[in-house]
Amino acid sequence: MYKNLKSDHESTALTFSTEDSVKARYAIFDLLKTYQGTEGEKERSLGLFIRGSLLARILATAEIYKEIVEIPGIILDLGTWRGQTAVLCENFRAIYEPLNFNRRIVCFDTFEGYQGFCSKDKPTELHREETYSLTKSYADFLSDLLVLHEQSNAMGHNNHKHKVVTGDCRETLPGFFADNPNELVALAFFDLNCYEPTQAAFEAVFERLVTGGILAFWQLTRDSVPAEASFYAQEVMNNSAYPHKLKKVSIYPGLCYLQKV
Repeated sequence: MYKNLKSDHESTALTFSTEDSVKARYAIFDLLKTYQGTEGEKERSLGLFIRGSLLARILATAEIYKEIVEIPGIILDLGTWRGQTAVLCENFRAIYEPLNFNRRIVCFDTFEGYQGFCSKDKPTELHREETYSLTKSYADFLSDLLVLHEQSNAMGHNNHKHKVVTGDCRETLPGFFADNPNELVALAFFDLNCYEPTQAAFEAVFERLVTGGILAFWQLTRDSVPAEASFYAQEVMNNSAYPHKLKKVSIYPGLCYLQKV
């Protein structure tokens, strides 16, 4: 695995791409910043600059989303970070079920980076406390961005459906369910990457997960970030309290998901 020393965390530092491939990736990004065109042309030309691996991640998220179109429930994005998955899900909602205004999206993050490593985790220089920390105002930015995406989509007058919750999900997730006893879960994305927060969130969400509902894990098969796989193997895989099937997305093997049966 090639290590890209330009990055300060593992999302871009660890890659299966060659050094030449990573250089080409940066060159494409530079062209995005200097692209010669009108504002309208630039807004409509973003597809020129989406590299294949990122496009695969977007299509993988769409593949997951299509699995829940026929079932009720909200979408949770646990460890949302910058909120890309949540934004994609709002746009997939508008594409695949534009009249489903009950498909709410709730994002959870401390916005202070990783918190809660324990002896079962494997922190490193690229995966440690406060990795992925953002500014205190980022939650407000993400909330506003989600509204703008809603407004830009079909039936955009129906907006403000989504919510960004700030804080440790071990506290905020039970609080959310206590305040919203009506909410069922159709889909939850996990990207917490610490054993104990993952366990607490999983237990809280599974109780509200509808039959056929999905819990998706971005890091389940990654050696460098073992929390999800360690938790799954020890607590879920052979536990009859969590009836499920485990699958992977066809075009993005790193995204695996548990489907409740």
